[in-house]
Amino acid sequence: MLNFIFQYINLTHKNKGNSFKLFFIFLAFLFSIPATSQNTKKELDSIVKELGIKDKVTHVFLEGKAESEKKMRQEKYINYQKIQKQNKLFNLIESEIQNAKFQINKRFDYKDITEEIHQLKDWEEFAVKGIVGKKIEVLTDRNLSSISILLDELLKRANNRLKKINIENQQLSRTQEKIDSLVAEKNLYYVPTDSVSREIYRLRSEKMNTDINLISGRLKNAVDSIQTLEIMGDRLKYKIESDIIENDRLRKLELSQMFTKKVPIFEQFTITKALLDDPLATSIKTNYLVMYFYLINNKNSILTMLLLIIGTAIYFELQKRKFLDLGFKKEMLIELNILNSPIAAAFLVVLSLYQFLLPMPPLIFSIIIWTISTISLTVIMWNSINTFVWKIWISIFLLHLIAFFDTLILIHFKGESLLILGINIIGISIGTYSFINRSRFQRKIYLWYILAGTILQVFSIYYLINGHYNLGKFLMTKGVYTIIVIHSLYNTLIAVKEINLVSKILKVIDEDKTKKTINGIPNQFSIGFYLLLFLSCFLLMTRNTMTFQNFVDPFRNSISEPRNLGSITFTFENIIIFVLVILLSGFISKVVSFLASDSQIIKSKDKTKKFGSWLFLSRITIVTLGILVAFASAGIPLDKITLIISALGVGIGFGMQSLVNNLISGLIIAFEKPVNLDDIIEVGTQSGKMKSIGIRSSVVTTYDGADVVIPNGDLLNQNLTNWTLGSSHRRSEIRFGVAYGTDLELTKKLLFEILEKNKNVLMKPMPVIWFTKFGDSSIDLVLKYWIKHFDYDNEVKSELIMAIDKTLKENNIVIPFAQQDIHIIRNDIESEN
Repeated sequence: MLNFIFQYINLTHKNKGNSFKLFFIFLAFLFSIPATSQNTKKELDSIVKELGIKDKVTHVFLEGKAESEKKMRQEKYINYQKIQKQNKLFNLIESEIQNAKFQINKRFDYKDITEEIHQLKDWEEFAVKGIVGKKIEVLTDRNLSSISILLDELLKRANNRLKKINIENQQLSRTQEKIDSLVAEKNLYYVPTDSVSREIYRLRSEKMNTDINLISGRLKNAVDSIQTLEIMGDRLKYKIESDIIENDRLRKLELSQMFTKKVPIFEQFTITKALLDDPLATSIKTNYLVMYFYLINNKNSILTMLLLIIGTAIYFELQKRKFLDLGFKKEMLIELNILNSPIAAAFLVVLSLYQFLLPMPPLIFSIIIWTISTISLTVIMWNSINTFVWKIWISIFLLHLIAFFDTLILIHFKGESLLILGINIIGISIGTYSFINRSRFQRKIYLWYILAGTILQVFSIYYLINGHYNLGKFLMTKGVYTIIVIHSLYNTLIAVKEINLVSKILKVIDEDKTKKTINGIPNQFSIGFYLLLFLSCFLLMTRNTMTFQNFVDPFRNSISEPRNLGSITFTFENIIIFVLVILLSGFISKVVSFLASDSQIIKSKDKTKKFGSWLFLSRITIVTLGILVAFASAGIPLDKITLIISALGVGIGFGMQSLVNNLISGLIIAFEKPVNLDDIIEVGTQSGKMKSIGIRSSVVTTYDGADVVIPNGDLLNQNLTNWTLGSSHRRSEIRFGVAYGTDLELTKKLLFEILEKNKNVLMKPMPVIWFTKFGDSSIDLVLKYWIKHFDYDNEVKSELIMAIDKTLKENNIVIPFAQQDIHIIRNDIESEN
C-alpha cells in the first residue's frame, strides 16, 4: 500500500495539471472501484487513456492488490499460530489438572501418617521416661543401651517418614507451580477474530477457569496438610535428636563413673515409684520394642539364618542315614555331635556362627540365640557325658534362665539387687562344687570355663555390695553367659571339624567290613584353637557395650563410605558382601557336590537316578544365584554385568570353546539324562560305574578301582553305552557242550531247575536253553537268562557254573573236552629204495 501511495505522488508530480483526475483514480482503487457501476469504469478508462498512463496505473493497481492480499494472509497466519499455541496451552493445563487430580485421588495416607507420627511420639516419650527431665536415681547401663537402640530406630523411622512427606510435598508444589506458569502465558488470553473460534475459546476458558479454581483449592488443602505433617515430623525429629544427645551423655557419664559412683542399691527409691508404676512391665515393653524393631529391620538376614538351619539339618541327617546304611550302630555315632543329634547340631552350628554376621544385634536378641544354642547343646550332650557333668550342666542351664530373666529387667528396684546377689551365690556354689570334684570331668576344658565364670561372679558380689550396681550386674551377666557362650562355641568348632572328619571317613571306608568303628575328634587342640575361642567369646560379650561401639563405629563408617575409582563408585562393605556371598554359594555348592558323590547317596537305584540329577542341577542353580545375589548385594548395576558377559563372549570366541562345550554338555546331561549316578557305562575304552556328574567333567570308577575323569563333552560326542539307563536288569549267557549220547531232555530239565533255584535269576522273562549245533566233540548248547542287576553278573555266572558242574556229575552227564584223532603217515624212504 505504501508503494502504491509513493507511485501516486510521483504521477501527480509529473502530471500537475491532472492531479484531480489522478486523485479520483486513487480513490477508485482504494475503495474497490471494480465493484462500482459500468459508467464509472468507462470514465476511469477514459481518464487513464487521456493521461497516457494506462500501464503505470495497471501496475500500481496490481501491486496494491498483492500488498492487500499479503497483509490479509499474514494476519490470518498469525491468528492461526496464536490459536494453535492457545490450544496447546489449554491441553497442557488440562493434562496438569488431571495429573493433580491423580496425585490427590491416590489418597496419601494423611490419617495413617498422622497416627504413625503420634505413635512415634508416644514411643519417644515412653523411651526417655526417667532419663530426660526428672531422672531415675539409679540409671542402669542396660536401660540406657536399650533406649539408645530405640531412639536410633525412632529417628530412622521419623527421617523415612519425613522423606516421604517431603517427596509428596514437592510433587504437589511442582504441579501447582506448573499450572500457575501455564495460566500466566499471554497466548492463553488471545481472543480469536473468527466468530466460531471465539465461541470455542469462550467455552474452553470457562471450563478451564472452573477446573483451575477447583483443583487449586484441593491442592492448597493437600499442601497445607502435608506441611502440617512435615512440621509435626520435624518437631519429633528434633526432639528425638536432642534425646539421643542426652542419652549418649548419660551413657558416657555412667561409663566414666562405673568404678567410682556408689548408690544404695538395696533401698527402695521413691523416685522410681513416681516415674514408673511398674518397672518390670516397663522393662518388658522396652525389650519388646527393641526386638520388634530389630526383627522388622533384619527380616531377610533372619530368614537366611533359618534357611541355613534347615539346610544344615538336612545335610547332617543325610550323613547320619549314610552311616547307618553302611552298618554303623547308633551307639557308635554318639562320639560325633553332628551324627548324634543332627537337628540340634544344625541349630548349634548355624546360630553360633551366623551371629557374627548379624548387624549388631541387641543384647536381648543375642541372649535368645544363646538360649536356643544352649538347649541344642543340652540335647547333644544327653548321652555323651557322664551323670556328674550332666548335673553340673543342667545347673548352669537353669542359672542361665534366671540370669535371662534378670537381663530383661532394665529398671532397678530393690528386689532385683537381691536377685543378682542370689545368682552370684548360686554361680559361685556351682564353681566351687565343680572344682572340688574336678577329677570327674571328662574334658578339663569345661572345668576351666566354669571357674572363669565363677571368678567373675566373685567380683560381681564385691562391686554389688560396695554400691557399684551397673558394674556388679555387668560382671554377673558376663559370668553366666561366658560359660554358656564358650561351651556353645567350643562344641560348634568341634562340629566344624567333625564335618571334615565325616567326609574323610566316608571316603576311606571299606564297605565290605562287618565291624566298623569311628574315631572321634581328639580332646587336645592347638593354641590357635583356644585363642580363636577366646577372641570369639570376647567379641560376643563386649559388642553391646558403648566402648566397643565407639571403637567399631569409625571402622564401620569407613567401610560404608562411598569411594570412587574413575567413574566407578564402590564401598568396602559392598566388596566384603560380594566376597562372602560368593564364598557361601561355593561352600553350599561343594556340600551339594559332596552329597551327590557315590559315597554319599543311599544305595537305592531309583532314588539315585532322580536324586543325582537334581543335585547336579541344584549345584548349577546355587552357583548362578550366588553370583547374581553377590552382584545385587554389592550394588553392582546390571549394565556392568552385561559388560562382563560381553567380555566372556569374546574369551569364548578366542579360546574357551572346549570349556564352554563341557559346561553346556553338563547341562544337557542334567536335563536329558543319558547317564545317571551309579549307571554302568562304556565310553571309548573306559568302562565302569558313574561316580559323579560335575559341571565341567564327570568321574567314572572302573572295575579296577581307578577314578577316570571324563570331560562332559566326550560323554556326548563319543559312543556311550549305558547298561543300566532304562533298567538294571541284564541278560547273560553260558555256553558249553555235552557228550554225544546224552539224554538232552533230561539235561534241559536239570538246567531249568538250576536256574529256578538261583534267587538272582529272573523267571520273567523266562530263561531259554538252546542246543545250537553238533560240535566236533560235543552237542553245543547255550543258557540265556536275565539277572536282577548288572552288578550281579559275574557272581551269578560263577554260581550257575558250579551248580551245573555238580548237577551234571550227579546225573552222569559228561561235558567232554576237545578230542582230535591224529593219524601219522610215515614214508619209508629206505624201503622204497
